[in-house]
Amino acid sequence: MSRLSVAIALAAGAGVWQLLGELGDDRLAALTAGLALAVCLAIGRWRRGLSLVSPPMLYLGVFGLFHLGMALPWALGLYSKDLPAWFLSHRLTPALALVALAICCYLAGLLWVRPRDRPSPGPPAGNWTLFSAGVAVALAGGWMLLAGIENFGGARFWEATYGETYRMAQQFDPRWFGASFTMIPIGLYLAAAAASPRATRWVLWLALPWTAGMFYLGYRGHGLITGLVVFSLARKRGLQTPRWTQAALAALIILSIPVGRELRDQPPGERSLAGAWEQARVLEGVVEMGGSLRPLVHTLVYMAEEPWRGGATYGRSLGRIWPNLSADWAGGGYIALQDLPPNHWLTARAEPEVFHRHGGLGFSAVAEPYMNFGAPGVVVYFVALGALLGKAAQCCSQRPAALAAWAMILGPLLWTTRNSFEVFFRPAAWGLGVVMAAWLCSRLARAAESGGYSCAYWWRPRRAFIGAPRVASSHGARSAFPIGRPTGGYLNR
Repeated sequence: MSRLSVAIALAAGAGVWQLLGELGDDRLAALTAGLALAVCLAIGRWRRGLSLVSPPMLYLGVFGLFHLGMALPWALGLYSKDLPAWFLSHRLTPALALVALAICCYLAGLLWVRPRDRPSPGPPAGNWTLFSAGVAVALAGGWMLLAGIENFGGARFWEATYGETYRMAQQFDPRWFGASFTMIPIGLYLAAAAASPRATRWVLWLALPWTAGMFYLGYRGHGLITGLVVFSLARKRGLQTPRWTQAALAALIILSIPVGRELRDQPPGERSLAGAWEQARVLEGVVEMGGSLRPLVHTLVYMAEEPWRGGATYGRSLGRIWPNLSADWAGGGYIALQDLPPNHWLTARAEPEVFHRHGGLGFSAVAEPYMNFGAPGVVVYFVALGALLGKAAQCCSQRPAALAAWAMILGPLLWTTRNSFEVFFRPAAWGLGVVMAAWLCSRLARAAESGGYSCAYWWRPRRAFIGAPRVASSHGARSAFPIGRPTGGYLNR
């Protein structure tokens, strides 16, 4: 039955993509993509029994908001004012048809993973070593953030708007500041994955200042994604919350997005939360998040006259895993247009003035596989992604290290919904490295407590003879070392 369901989802995606392309109706395309999203969410929730904060549902929700948040309210007649020029001057059907295809392929990948027949066991006690390591990494990331602000001039940073901080990052050394955006989420994910059910509340209180602070400073995506992943991990670790909590969390996020937009247009020292709250509109937050459809619209136009990248964007992003550790920092040199990361390439072509001011338009999870391999790349990518996150939803909560490893992948993956893979490989690789190091420390600590491992060969359990006979020596004493083959065996401690 699963194979048939996968085939139906793939056939539906291909058929919808072809049909919408022939009809060319933007409103119909938006409504169809919205219907595909609703069907995928419904199947995941009621057919597969997935929680709304499980990895596959989280990704699908974030993806839908960023790609359909503007087009769907417009198609339903709920929003028509202050629409951007790109939205009104471009054909939206090709991009929306590709979004519908991506959603159907994601559903196919999700259905490919067979659900477990056995019930998931309850959450166990936490791993104190992993938990302590996560808290330490998060606090170290907080120190990096303060050091980065000091590199920007300290007081000068608090006088700059959100857009001006990007210019400051080109003029001053941004490495401590940028590293904090990687290390703090890594620490929070590790602590949340290893916390006991009682300690998960403390992790939430530790994550709250980071999430709220990022919204206040204007970096809403960093705060949103980190908060969602930590909450998902806390639920996995046994945090008991009322059923209405998830709906309340979604409403809070939708309200916070427009408030954050109003705040970041002013320097941090001059921002007024009450004033931003009065000017913000709920639907405007959803519509603004839906602006990630723009990179896909432009990519389809520009790639009509450029060759496929053939995976080059992923290779260049993979090459940026190792950070710049030079003692003397200098801004980047000249990079050819075709070698720029996808988000910078798009900004340079669509908004040259924004590019020269060191701004950006972001990117799209659909646009990058299309940019590399065309529509077949979108199909393969989203089928694989649906299967991967379907496996993540089945991750056993009794293994904190495995749960933390999944979180290190999920967090950057959520960020790629509105960006390129340039933001994935480095935090994922460093996060997995931190998990591995903490896990090894945990094994060593347990070995030291039990005395079951030698110091020189900690990975090999010591073995003891049992049942070995004693024989008499030539002097009449019984030797401690047996001669010949022992009759007993080895027993692992």
